[in-house]
Amino acid sequence: MTTWQNAILTALLLAQVPALGDAHFEELEVADGVMLLDWRGEFSSPQRARLRSWLTTVGEAVALLHGQLPRTPIRIELTFYDGSGIAVPFGRIRRSEPQGVEFFVDPSQPLDAFVTNWTAYHELSHLFIPYPGRADVWFSEGLASYYQNILQYRSGLLSEQQAWQKLYDGFERGRNDNDASELTLAQLSPRMREEGAFMRVYWTGALYYLESDLAIREISGGNRTLDAILRDFGACCLERRRRWTGREIAAEFDRLAGAAVFVPRFERFANTTAIPAFLPSLAAAGVEVQGGRAVVAEPGFLGEPEPLVIPDAGGLRNHSGDELSYGSAKWPGNATQYP
Repeated sequence: MTTWQNAILTALLLAQVPALGDAHFEELEVADGVMLLDWRGEFSSPQRARLRSWLTTVGEAVALLHGQLPRTPIRIELTFYDGSGIAVPFGRIRRSEPQGVEFFVDPSQPLDAFVTNWTAYHELSHLFIPYPGRADVWFSEGLASYYQNILQYRSGLLSEQQAWQKLYDGFERGRNDNDASELTLAQLSPRMREEGAFMRVYWTGALYYLESDLAIREISGGNRTLDAILRDFGACCLERRRRWTGREIAAEFDRLAGAAVFVPRFERFANTTAIPAFLPSLAAAGVEVQGGRAVVAEPGFLGEPEPLVIPDAGGLRNHSGDELSYGSAKWPGNATQYP
């Protein structure tokens, strides 16, 4: 990010008033939960309606993970940022209570550009676990990167092949991000921004969750998945008022799984100096790679799609091949551009 872009972003963030305690929230009921909308800017009535439809759709998609939103209420800060040509040029998690997400949005964009933008699926997936700290940021970013395309598949926005292709392409980006190969993942995570090592951190983390998902299914005879572990964790532990490390969350996952799945894998991944081999895990999930193309040999690993009805979409079109909707052309400095 250049100096002037840093200055613009800093000014925007500092200008975001009023403070949380003074904010007036609009309640939006979504998937048996509540989003608290904090409008930051001059949005017209049609623009607000469009963004409510977007958040409702995304919330319902995220709830497909295990039947409900990761937590409720979820605070959603919507900061007016027009002129970028991208529906959601910036997004980040807010861990102060009530926890949620801050989105910079260009409200002039059509509804389908919002619904098919991956950023919200990624950011909201973070909320299924507590913040594990900078040292274990790979653990959190991996979860969000693993689910961002799966949730779009489950909601009917991507085909099964497209979702796997995006996962495979992400793993390849992680493999190609090897400039800091002298650092272990544990050493690299807190230095991710300084090293520019987003791809390796995000996608090594995503592979951790794919491997763990495969292991859970194997030890349970196919009766449980990572979805179930996250559901049980949400019921028992998510709202505990405590600080967590990634390893502590993994240990709780193991307790819920009744087997040593997550902690041994956590320690192995934390000590890697490159993304581990991922083709065997893809093959175990029923996906073959032929000439760089993911081929679904055994469908079903990602679950069954439940296509959502997009309110007022005006002819929703699939943006799966659109680089702008996927994020590769996002404004420099957006942490969510990297997956």
